[in-house]
Amino acid sequence: MTNSHDNTVFELALAAQQKRAKAARKRKPATRKPFYDHKLSPRQTMGLQAEQQAIEYLEKQGLKKVAQNLNCRFGEIDGIMIDGDTLVFIEIRLRNSRRFGGAAASITVAKQRRLQASAAIYLPLLSRKYFGGKTPLCRFDAVCMEHEQIEWIRHAF
Repeated sequence: MTNSHDNTVFELALAAQQKRAKAARKRKPATRKPFYDHKLSPRQTMGLQAEQQAIEYLEKQGLKKVAQNLNCRFGEIDGIMIDGDTLVFIEIRLRNSRRFGGAAASITVAKQRRLQASAAIYLPLLSRKYFGGKTPLCRFDAVCMEHEQIEWIRHAF
């Protein structure tokens, strides 16, 4: 009696597995869309364009791009670049008006701390990948964009 009960349970489980496998074959594969694929506001679009323009500007100045728009629990790092033997974390700010202090003034102490905490998370990985495991010199720069002008502030904080 136990043997027939075990067979019935086994047959039910097998039928359920086959049913799930058949349903999975019918399903369309999930397509991953990039995070930027959603509808962006005009301000977000302008910000992304400014970030790209700033990164290109720094590349023309001789820096090598490592990463862009890295997110972690502390916030986003707009850009990470290498300048010689120095790892540079970039904060990019765009402002249309100086009415509230301009782009440079918008990088508050709280924002600086979040960037430093974010950098600390990525530093071990970047050290291994680009500096042979040795911790490089690090620098925090800001690229401030106001009225079509770009200002690169080295050692911003």
